[in-house]
Amino acid sequence: MKLKISLKKVALLGTICVFIAFCNTGSTREASASTTDSENSSTAADNALSEEHSNLYPIHVVIEGNDSYGFIDETGAVIIEPTYSWARNFSEGLAIVNKDDNFLVIDTKETVILKTSNYLNDFHNGMASFTDNTTYKNGYINAKGKTVLNATYDFAGDFDKNHTAIVSKGGKFYRINSKGKVLKTFSLDNKNNYYYNVTDDGYVIYSDTKTFLKGVMDLNGKIILKPKYSEVIYLGNGLFGVKKKLADEEGYQVGIKPSALFDKNGKQLTSYKLYDLSVYSNNYASITDNKYTYLIDTKGNKIASFPKQEGRGTLTVLDHVVQAEIDNTLSYLKMDGTLIWQALVATTLSSGVIVHSVKVKPNKYVVIYYPKLDGLSDSGIQEKINHQLESLFTSNRMKLTVKDELMVDDNFSAEQIKDLLIICKTGYDYPIGAAHGAPIRLYYFIDTKTGAFYQFKDLFKKDSSYIKILDSLVRKEMKVQEKKDGSTYDTLGSSFVTENQFFYLSKNNLTVYFDSGAITAYAAGFPQFEIPFSKISDLIDKDGAFWKSFQE
Repeated sequence: MKLKISLKKVALLGTICVFIAFCNTGSTREASASTTDSENSSTAADNALSEEHSNLYPIHVVIEGNDSYGFIDETGAVIIEPTYSWARNFSEGLAIVNKDDNFLVIDTKETVILKTSNYLNDFHNGMASFTDNTTYKNGYINAKGKTVLNATYDFAGDFDKNHTAIVSKGGKFYRINSKGKVLKTFSLDNKNNYYYNVTDDGYVIYSDTKTFLKGVMDLNGKIILKPKYSEVIYLGNGLFGVKKKLADEEGYQVGIKPSALFDKNGKQLTSYKLYDLSVYSNNYASITDNKYTYLIDTKGNKIASFPKQEGRGTLTVLDHVVQAEIDNTLSYLKMDGTLIWQALVATTLSSGVIVHSVKVKPNKYVVIYYPKLDGLSDSGIQEKINHQLESLFTSNRMKLTVKDELMVDDNFSAEQIKDLLIICKTGYDYPIGAAHGAPIRLYYFIDTKTGAFYQFKDLFKKDSSYIKILDSLVRKEMKVQEKKDGSTYDTLGSSFVTENQFFYLSKNNLTVYFDSGAITAYAAGFPQFEIPFSKISDLIDKDGAFWKSFQE
């Protein structure tokens, strides 16, 4: 649940969090420019290796509508206030965070060691790789933020405890020392194989150029696993998560298929029974079943001493703390399961209205958080509003089963302007195996005095030409944006704005927006156009209940 809160409330009451509190936003360290889900997962595994975390852990909150990240200590106390747009775990006493589109290196006292526009990876043994945002080549900085190896490498792995790293340049791979001296050159045959991930300790995930099935070799070309698997992910600790070859009609389901655990010698350690297998951290990984998430050891055995967590997600062991991201909600626990910190499931708005977040899960791949109000003066109106909100969020979801092959992630944010409660439903529907899913963004405008759910038309005079006039204003703004930033819109339709228009409002402005992909490229998100009420004052029904609910 995203709720607008103040920093003071964060410090005093805790935080609101529904998304994972650290970011692996995609790596620039692949051996090739091509990127797949498997590549990203494997690179995440590389980043998780040999990390020495401090006792600060990232949290995620929403402040005044913006995602913000900060850090707590092992007692759950907020040590670094959530002011960053994203943040990663600390490694070797340093963390990579982002603010105002810049990457920062900070220490546990929040001292900024480096500020750069270049992409930064985590620190390992005193060095961190970076990607030049102009040349897309990779280099290294030290713990003082100084560039020690210029960005000349196509690939730059993490430095190991011997202060050596694997890099590539011009199609060849090398092991170098911290001064850039080549210690060893590796020659891999590119004729029949495609190398799409190289790990920091010298394993190569590759695929056959004819079958596209995946296998594992080392940098000397020694085959560890022949290319006969649908997916291979490096998990760290010399272990691989492997998914068996699927039938053609099952290929698109690879993401939800179970993995088996293989070691660095190619020995299979488990059967194909490990669902949602994560990378290893401090000798632990996590798996799921239809209802719970578990920790496992390096043999694939469940850790009985750590309580299973209800829901689907990932457990990451950091020092003696378990970072649990379950059903998009973050918490931290001790190794015996004792709770250290968890996201708030309710908050109090300025009016005193309490908004609870209620979770329902029709099946493993569907998670829905919907709002439930408490504290309204009229219990009957409160019950009416809650009943309708629950229906709006769940009525089309509760019959979904695993066989529907649809991943659903629904959530909401809440704010209030005078008597008007604004609930924003957000979500993402992902058909398993699709190139991408469909984002959801819907606003509900609720009068807390009457329980009325207002519609777009309720804002305007009945005899006004508000559709035509707003459509004209939106078209003008489209042209402005097209000239300003090169945006392109499909303007062939007779009318953009309709009576069922998607919209949002603040005290002074009306914002109309359009569904993703409706009038421009899908990647552009939800195109929106802000119109000051002062421009359309003659169209507004200022005697209407909708207007009065947030203006009087």
